[in-house]
Amino acid sequence: MSHLTKKNLSEIRTALGAKREALLKQIQAALEETGQTQYAEVLGRGSGDSSDEALAITLGDLSAARLDHEVRQMRELDVAMRRLEDKDFGLCVDCGAAIPAARLVANPAAVRCIACQEVHEKTYAGQEHGSI
Repeated sequence: MSHLTKKNLSEIRTALGAKREALLKQIQAALEETGQTQYAEVLGRGSGDSSDEALAITLGDLSAARLDHEVRQMRELDVAMRRLEDKDFGLCVDCGAAIPAARLVANPAAVRCIACQEVHEKTYAGQEHGSI
C-alpha cells in the first residue's frame, strides 16, 4: 500500500464525494443553461448588429467550454475514485514520489507531485484538451 493511512484515504474519499457532488450540480446548471434561449434571442433580433451576433456566439462558446471543462473534471474524479484502493494511489505518475495527503484532500484527482505538476503545466501550457 502507499504512504497514505486509512484516515488519509477516508478524508480523500470524503473530499472526492463532496467535489463530485458539487461538480455534478455545476454540470446540471450548465446543461440547463444551454437549454435557455438567451443566446438565440440575441442572434434572432432583426435590429441586432454584428457585435450582438459575435457576443451571442462568444457566450455560447464560453458555455460549451465551461461544460467541457466540468465534464473533464468529473471524469478525473471518477478515475481517482476507482484508483483509490490501488497500491500506487497517491504516488506521482512521473517521478513516483509520495503526493502529500493534504494535496490529495484538496485535489483528489491529483496524479503528480507539485514539482512534476509544475513541469507538466509549463510543458503543455496552451495545448487544447479533447472535447466531450
